[in-house]
Amino acid sequence: MTTEVCMNVTTLVAGQALDTDATLHKAVAIGGTIAGTNVAAVGLVKSKAPNGGAVTVAYNGEMKAYAGAAITAGARISVTTSGWLITSADSRSTVGRALETAASGDLFRGLFDFVNAS
Repeated sequence: MTTEVCMNVTTLVAGQALDTDATLHKAVAIGGTIAGTNVAAVGLVKSKAPNGGAVTVAYNGEMKAYAGAAITAGARISVTTSGWLITSADSRSTVGRALETAASGDLFRGLFDFVNAS
């Protein structure tokens, strides 16, 4: 069972419907839409919200995210299309590190810092 321990959160206005389980734990952009790159991402969705509603976004800490491909424990993590997280191809372009191994589609635990991401 994957757990979340400590995280810093903020609230954004959802710029699209983020009201399904499929949007939870995905990367989100400042405009409240699912992010597709590190540059756009400001955190991970932690609550459901309709378009225009308030969505909780975690931007720093130990939290859960969805793997978009196989990830090994300790790997540096980047945002890819549709808010999924993958192993970074460039160690300078990351949003965190995986704390556990995950297969594509798995929920995994990682240490994330979207404030200092590049």
